Amino acid sequence: MPEDRASSGASGGPALPGATALLAALVPACLAAAHLGNVADAAHDAGVARAMGLEAQPWRALDAVVASVFAALPLGTRTARAGLGEAVVVAAAGAALFVVAWRLAAACADAPRLGPLTAGIATLAAVCAPAWQVEAGAVAGSTTGALLVLLPVAVLARADGTSAAPPQRGRDLDEGGAPRWRVGVFALGLALGYEPLVGACALAACAALVGVGPRARRAVTAAWRTDARVLAACFLAGLGPLLLAVARTRVAGVPLGAALADAWAGERGASHAGSPALMLRAELGVVLGALALGGAVLAAMVPRARALGAALLAVVVVGFASGWAGAPLGPTRFGAPVLAATAAACAFAGVAMQAVVRAIAEAKVPLARASAAMVLVLELAIPVDSADEALLRTLPRASGAAALWDDLAWGELPARTVVLVTDARLGRRAAAAQATGSLRGDLAVVPAQTRGAVASRVLSADAALVPLWRDLELAGAPSEASLSSLASVRPLAMAFEPRWGRALGRHLVPVALLDRFEPEPRGASDRKRALDVFGPKRERLARAAGKDPELAEATAYLLRARALDVASSGDRDLVGRTVDDLHAFAPDDPVGAAIVARVVLGKAGSRVEDLRP
Repeated sequence: MPEDRASSGASGGPALPGATALLAALVPACLAAAHLGNVADAAHDAGVARAMGLEAQPWRALDAVVASVFAALPLGTRTARAGLGEAVVVAAAGAALFVVAWRLAAACADAPRLGPLTAGIATLAAVCAPAWQVEAGAVAGSTTGALLVLLPVAVLARADGTSAAPPQRGRDLDEGGAPRWRVGVFALGLALGYEPLVGACALAACAALVGVGPRARRAVTAAWRTDARVLAACFLAGLGPLLLAVARTRVAGVPLGAALADAWAGERGASHAGSPALMLRAELGVVLGALALGGAVLAAMVPRARALGAALLAVVVVGFASGWAGAPLGPTRFGAPVLAATAAACAFAGVAMQAVVRAIAEAKVPLARASAAMVLVLELAIPVDSADEALLRTLPRASGAAALWDDLAWGELPARTVVLVTDARLGRRAAAAQATGSLRGDLAVVPAQTRGAVASRVLSADAALVPLWRDLELAGAPSEASLSSLASVRPLAMAFEPRWGRALGRHLVPVALLDRFEPEPRGASDRKRALDVFGPKRERLARAAGKDPELAEATAYLLRARALDVASSGDRDLVGRTVDDLHAFAPDDPVGAAIVARVVLGKAGSRVEDLRP
């Protein structure tokens, strides 16, 4: 019977789709687990701090939930255990994407054996690609947000009855459809509460699915009439993590407006990919991109696949357009909508792969089926190539550069040093080092740039910090007297902050990456000797961090602050040395060029108070 054949085309039997779905989940998860040594990557410092509970942030609260589930395992460091969560998330994303790609392929053509295979190839081509693996191989990557975009589509497509089978009269809402709508609405609430762009992408996909598919419209109407209160409760439950994170942010004393405005589009990292078109070309490539375009056209031509195809097309459009809204486009960070968009494009590519193989197999030529099998093997090379590129891209970042940076930043400091953090970048690096066990327990990290319960708890831990606490609360900046009194009791290290005045800079002497604040002002000879000691260490760090843009930027910030400190004293010889140190990590740094122009060349005066590190 035709109807039975269509139904079998949707399922392909339980064994093959089940095995392919398992493969689509396990392969990317194992590949991500192989990157666990890279969880200290500086591109994910903010994510590590947030997931480990060291920084209050309303967005992406689910990252902390995922990390905490695995943090209790007695394996490795806390961050390595938390990184296992991302491997599980990418496995779930692979399974969800396979369901979507398989249902789309089954709706386009009756191919019970070929459909699961091409859907699995397309899924692996997406989740084994460098973009997904860069995020899956670190704590608090963007894979959770990408999963929250794909999950409502997978669930609601199933609840809609999207398949190769023709609709049965009077059964627009298939058996068990109401529970699936509840799960889909709950997943949509999670997506909206995870991050604004993730919510927009998921909402656009669901709206396209319901708007284009007449069965979906009837199904959602029926579900709302019979289950409205439960669906509303599911949606509010999905927003629960966001509400709890907002409450925690308020308790921590962080201004809510500033917290909501911070990183609402994702954490950028070193995003130099330019426009979404350039990122699309770099990450998908010409072949996969052409297959995705062909698959989208085929899905639009088949009525049964039109609703699901419209949903995936909405993910592609909104996901890549989020790059213009601030979502990172690589190469070291990728936004969750961007990952979801690449996954949806690969699902379209799976449709084209299936169509190409079927067309060759049905051609009236000798050895047509053998030729089709060879084409299928060639298509399998696409995810293999993606996985190989992902491994190559992550190798330089797992070279121990972050550990070397932490050794120079924290390991060179005297015992019981108080580190005054004057910039959020240094604070996040310190929080990440604490989470990975690279920050010595005898160091006290004092956040000078924030207020609230967290800063108060640190500053009230030692009576020697009370004068500094008083200055920060009353004046917003430390005084020379409070820092000198603290430095006479405990070693004090910091990065120079020009707005605090050149009087404080005269007390600073370089200690590796940070500067030590001495109770009395020091001369140029003290700084010269310290810079001589730092020279070989700087060269070693430049070789290690040269391939890590985030570590290079963190180093450049500290060396930029040191150059501004030396420039404020007017010592031209030392200014040249500090600017040379800065250029080792930021060759075209504009602040370094301004320092040379003002102090060394004598242009526009020698004042640098208006410059910022």
